[in-house]
Amino acid sequence: MNKEYTQAIYDYIDSHRNDIVSDLIDVCRIESVSLDHSDVKPFGPSCRRVLDHMLAKGEAEGFAVKNHEYYVGSISYDTGKEKRIGILAHLDVVPAGEDWTITKPYEPLLKDNLLFGRGTGDDKSGAIAGLYIMKAFRELNVPLKNNIEVLLGTNEETGMKDMEYYSANYEAPDFTFVPDAGFPGAAGEFGRLRYELVSKKALSDDFVDAYAGSAFNIVPNKATVVLKKDTAIDYKALPEDFDVCETENGIRITAHGVTCHAAGPERGNNAIRVLTNALLKLDGLREEDRKILSFIDNVNNDYYGSFLGIDKTDEISGQTVSSGTVLKFNGGKIILLNDCRYCVTDNGDRLEENVRKKAAEWDYDVNVVEKTYGYHLDVNGPVIQTIKKVYQDFSGNTEKEILIGKGGTYAGALPRAFATGCVYTENWGERPDYLPEGHGGAHQPDEFLNLDNYMKGIKLLASMVLAVDEIL
Repeated sequence: MNKEYTQAIYDYIDSHRNDIVSDLIDVCRIESVSLDHSDVKPFGPSCRRVLDHMLAKGEAEGFAVKNHEYYVGSISYDTGKEKRIGILAHLDVVPAGEDWTITKPYEPLLKDNLLFGRGTGDDKSGAIAGLYIMKAFRELNVPLKNNIEVLLGTNEETGMKDMEYYSANYEAPDFTFVPDAGFPGAAGEFGRLRYELVSKKALSDDFVDAYAGSAFNIVPNKATVVLKKDTAIDYKALPEDFDVCETENGIRITAHGVTCHAAGPERGNNAIRVLTNALLKLDGLREEDRKILSFIDNVNNDYYGSFLGIDKTDEISGQTVSSGTVLKFNGGKIILLNDCRYCVTDNGDRLEENVRKKAAEWDYDVNVVEKTYGYHLDVNGPVIQTIKKVYQDFSGNTEKEILIGKGGTYAGALPRAFATGCVYTENWGERPDYLPEGHGGAHQPDEFLNLDNYMKGIKLLASMVLAVDEIL
């Protein structure tokens, strides 16, 4: 790698820090939750607005831009070469959720060198990082062997239908970085099985409502059930940390947990499990209700899908994880949305078969929403080894390996794609003392981005792109 250009790129990033932060704040003001069933196709008006915003920014910077029917956008630096290196980020975000304490979700706020707001870490920072890497390459006249382009998706959090469309209608880059993970990166991704578990029988009239969660990939921190006012269920025996109040509709009971990303459910505490576990201990619960709730409780009893027969560990990727993340109530029937990330040597068809078999035993139906198959790249090949060397030289860390990711990023949706970071930190998960537990991370309330770590991450990502450009 040309050391002269490397240092010049680093200096460029430092000198444009204020511009980078300002542009990130602008895009994070847009509430871009992807909506699969909106009248405004393909993913709702806010995703159109955020894509228009970024494409206008790219065009104003003098790059070629293209709107791929509002599924994906591209901002391109055409060097006249044949091959393309992509930097693929997503502009859609998970729902804001509740319990924000520092600022409102779409009013980004700078405090203590941290930028708070939905999307600051996941993943609008990746889009802005890609844009400024291209700007640095162009303005410093870096002699590139490939074209560089930033790809902008709009449906990553709710199914990746944007990438399905793009892959079916456009040619993918020859290699793509997906800055939506951590450094050094992931040489593959777990498979994913997402499905609904629907009780065939309705709960008794003791139950008026039940709800928890807002998205497949978020372990919820609250779960609520509403019982009829004259219920025989002894709800007064619930632990003190449950919120219990009488409303017009009935007795509302809320359990509390700790939210986290469904890719790492062991880092949180699923409020649905807290709720069902407590309800099952109460006197007065009817036996038919007990069976319906017991199934949900068993599903969430661990983070690995053991009860469903879908747990597995392999040497290549590690441990399968599984969580029921959204609870719904429809006509008295219980619906639990489940998110499973399974190790690469397993098979989604096997998992689906086992889930259907166990669900049938407990009088539940299964509706599969998404099934993707895991993959892994050649970790000993020249590209991955080059990326690893760049990381080691930058960080001084020769022990951290390039592993298989559970995050379910776009890297699994395109060929020749590598999930990595745009935020460099040696202590992942650190948060300021004034933030409550379960706040600050991706998908959590008070999501934030450490700006010093972000600038370092942009530099490292730029070095990775430059190194791969030399050998691709």
